[in-house]
Amino acid sequence: MSVSLTGLFMNLKVIVAILLLLQSAIVMADDYDYDWVVGKWALVYDPDGGKTDYLEFLANGDVISSGPAGSYEGFYIASFGMIKAVLNIHDKDLILTFHHNQANTELRIITSDSGRASIYEKLELK
Repeated sequence: MSVSLTGLFMNLKVIVAILLLLQSAIVMADDYDYDWVVGKWALVYDPDGGKTDYLEFLANGDVISSGPAGSYEGFYIASFGMIKAVLNIHDKDLILTFHHNQANTELRIITSDSGRASIYEKLELK
């Protein structure tokens, strides 16, 4: 079996290029400012008729959900235009994915019942 140095060099260049692209994507995700998500958010629209509940995103990466069903804690990760939260509810992990609008004033989550979006808006401190 013969391996040409030219072919090996070309494969190495492709691998290096892929690694550089991955590194730049990670840096862009880490550099994006998600400070705006920190605070308390209220459910303002639920197409399935759910009662108002609240999400509080803390600066340390924790999230607290509170409402008629009780209060639950978890953590969140913000990246690539979305917020992923994991809440522990009765010893089971519930994974939620929120998408925000361009103005960062709404968080939308697709409901499992209807496939339509529920909307959370950030509460202003008074």
